[in-house]
Amino acid sequence: MKAMTSVPMENNEVPVSRNLERWILILAIVFISLAAFQTMAATTAMPYIVEILGGKHLYALAAGIVFAAQLMTTALAGPWVDARGPKPSFFTGATLALVGLTIAALAPNIEMIVVGRALQGFGSGLLVVPLYVLVGNFISKERQPRYFAAFATAWVIPALVGPFLAGLLVEYLSWRWVFGFTPIVFFFIMPLAWTKFKELPAHKNRQPIRALNVFYLASGASVGIAALLVASSNKGQPDLKTLALLTIGIVLVTVFAPLLLPEGTFRAQRGVPSAVLLRGTANGCLMAVEIYLPLILKEIHGWSATRAGFVLTMSAVSWALASQLQGRITDERRRNRIPYIGVAMQLIGTLIVFPAVLPSVTGIVVLIGWFIAGFGLGYLYPALTVHALALTPLQRHGEVSAALQIADTLGAAFLIGLAGIAYALSAGLGTFSYGIPILLIIIILFGAVALTNRIQPADNVG
Repeated sequence: MKAMTSVPMENNEVPVSRNLERWILILAIVFISLAAFQTMAATTAMPYIVEILGGKHLYALAAGIVFAAQLMTTALAGPWVDARGPKPSFFTGATLALVGLTIAALAPNIEMIVVGRALQGFGSGLLVVPLYVLVGNFISKERQPRYFAAFATAWVIPALVGPFLAGLLVEYLSWRWVFGFTPIVFFFIMPLAWTKFKELPAHKNRQPIRALNVFYLASGASVGIAALLVASSNKGQPDLKTLALLTIGIVLVTVFAPLLLPEGTFRAQRGVPSAVLLRGTANGCLMAVEIYLPLILKEIHGWSATRAGFVLTMSAVSWALASQLQGRITDERRRNRIPYIGVAMQLIGTLIVFPAVLPSVTGIVVLIGWFIAGFGLGYLYPALTVHALALTPLQRHGEVSAALQIADTLGAAFLIGLAGIAYALSAGLGTFSYGIPILLIIIILFGAVALTNRIQPADNVG
């Protein structure tokens, strides 16, 4: 996911001093920036890491397990923060992320990379919600919009420079620094965070952790997605174990995923359910293709890590431009066309990327196509948030915002798993095997274009 979204929450605590407010902002920006850097850096470096460690068969698992794990703990963070305040969830998440990244940095094989990435995902899911709750609880209402805007901005610079820095680390130092850099920063920043968090007022309404149903449902879906990712590690004709994992994964996702999202989401019911489905699908499609682009540029076109990472920078730039552009459109009719235009551009960009699986086609088409695809999702993504909230009563804004977050993570994890299986089953097709997962996503994007006709409620149609 390229950015995190939320809506301001009502203050439940007494606002803190301006000095402590500033420290909350600084620390939040640091942690969000580190998370953004880690996401972009790992995507850039993963093709080179799996080659060095001899683990190409686990490429999809190593890339996608972080999202499956994050889905589970994101669902836990909400009720935990409500019951105990933001500090326990935050520091538990930071510790898990620190341990996971350290394991990945020291990993002797690709299997330990997977373990480290899973722990990192568990930690990341517990980190995000507390940061937003800190602002909602302790920052005065008039300054909350500025803080949330700063959170979004904190993703931009790491997204721009992260791939380039990751490429430099891989080429001139070691791939281990891609995972090792963040724990070093954590080591120095955590004592300061601990000191400043101790200055916050104690949580007034300490209570048992309730409302865990969403966590249990998310856990079921996460296990299902993990099963799909593990199944993708078997290249060629599936054996009995692979078929069993596929069956388990599909059953678990089919049973639990619909219960995590608004009723009617997977039936493409008009209005909010279709808006949630569209955002999760579009975001997942981008992520599922994006993890293969550095691999294609490396394996087929011989690009270095620094050059291959530039494709992620292109999409980050176009995403930021499109987000700003859509925000300036106020005419209702033009805004209603944004989702269609955004998905169509994402589809066009992905179609342009597809021929790059042929060695005779220049890798430059990947940069061009992914700039267009990133622009499309950047145009669509925030507009769908606004649209879904506009269709929702104020008292349910938190519920719909959470559904959008879950859809983002679920869509990314599930479609990375499906793309990984498509890649595994196409082993033996030469360079065209890289094109099969992209072809799958193109088919799904055609469906997403049709889905844009369903995001308006029935009484607005015609």
